Amino acid sequence: MSEKKVLAIDAAIILLLSFLFIASVTIVAAGGDGISTSAELSYELLGDGNIVHVTKEITFTNLDENTRYWQGYYDTYNYYIPDGAENIRAYDSSSSMEYTKGDGEFYIFNFNERMWYGDVFKFRVEYDLMVNQNTAVFNIWDNTDSATAKIIIPDEYEVYLNKQNCVVVPLKNMYVIDPGNLGMSVAPITVDLVRHTELNSMTETVKLKKKDVLVTVRYWDGEEQWAEHVMDTTSSSLVILEDLWGVAYPAGYGITITESSMEDTGGYGGLNNWSKGISLLHTSRDITLIHELAHYWTECCSFEQLWMDEGYANFYAMKVLEELDPLQATKELDRLSDIGADERNDGKLADWSTPSELASGYAYQTKLNYKRAFLLTYSLYGDVGMDTFRDAGVEFINMGHVDKSDHISIMESISGKELDAIYDQYL
Repeated sequence: MSEKKVLAIDAAIILLLSFLFIASVTIVAAGGDGISTSAELSYELLGDGNIVHVTKEITFTNLDENTRYWQGYYDTYNYYIPDGAENIRAYDSSSSMEYTKGDGEFYIFNFNERMWYGDVFKFRVEYDLMVNQNTAVFNIWDNTDSATAKIIIPDEYEVYLNKQNCVVVPLKNMYVIDPGNLGMSVAPITVDLVRHTELNSMTETVKLKKKDVLVTVRYWDGEEQWAEHVMDTTSSSLVILEDLWGVAYPAGYGITITESSMEDTGGYGGLNNWSKGISLLHTSRDITLIHELAHYWTECCSFEQLWMDEGYANFYAMKVLEELDPLQATKELDRLSDIGADERNDGKLADWSTPSELASGYAYQTKLNYKRAFLLTYSLYGDVGMDTFRDAGVEFINMGHVDKSDHISIMESISGKELDAIYDQYL
């Protein structure tokens, strides 16, 4: 986005002064019409400095037909700079450039010369993104018409990108990644970098209804803030989960939560390995951690079908989050409810199974089924209420094995309602 300055020529004065131009200047929004922009982007992780240094070389070409014959020119460009960027600087081949903060994540960069029709202006923008000692997560997006990028990373880092088929070029002590074509019409690419270190530990004993439970959080160097938040969330969630289920913490062992990478979790936000603990992706939101904690109860139900196990874990995670952080709970409910009418009936949840790794070929359907399992469970809750859920949960755990017919029978018996319409929609 840029602004065009249009010269409005007073014809009468031109005639009187014989080709002497006297002009008034007005500013109109160009809306990008007639402008061609491109960029070459570089993201280099400087691990010792805890920064990602970003360099962007932008080429601006004025092809706006309305600026022909000296009718107008461009001298600014609105360019995307992400929140959190520090040490922003801009310059062309001869000198530095001034800029001001615009709306949202856009900055207005002032050209050092006027861009008349056919002119090309090249300039460079640099800034730093602050990252943790051993983890870095950032997005790559650009609002030019087209862009290319390279990501330069020390070779001791594990890399995950949410885009497939990126080109990786190994070099001495580093590798360079080409994520392919970018631009304003291309979705952002998320880059997740992890350098594994020896794990540190913090412990806390959580006093629950029938026992004290030892919680251990294992984390990489420099991730103390992450570990403290996980510990606080775990301690609070376990107490609330006991109240919601009406059943004391059922496992006969403590809980260990280990900070993990995408490779560790197979692409999932977290994995509950029961007595071996929870592998929690270092970027996971609170609802994922609470979901994995809720599995200590769902596991004791011995649900036969996956939708019960995952739907209940997400449901109880949502209920806990409503108490811990209502605003975050509202956002998570919106996310889980964001599903089209056709998607609600896309396949039978009774046949659902999850792959061991969340590869691209399975990701869409797997994530969709997690939502559908939650919506089925949440719809039941909306119809029968929390008291029925609590009583049914106690009965499920006492049964030791629950198949689909058991689930329907118990929910209908305790609630006194016919629930076929809800079950049939998803199963």
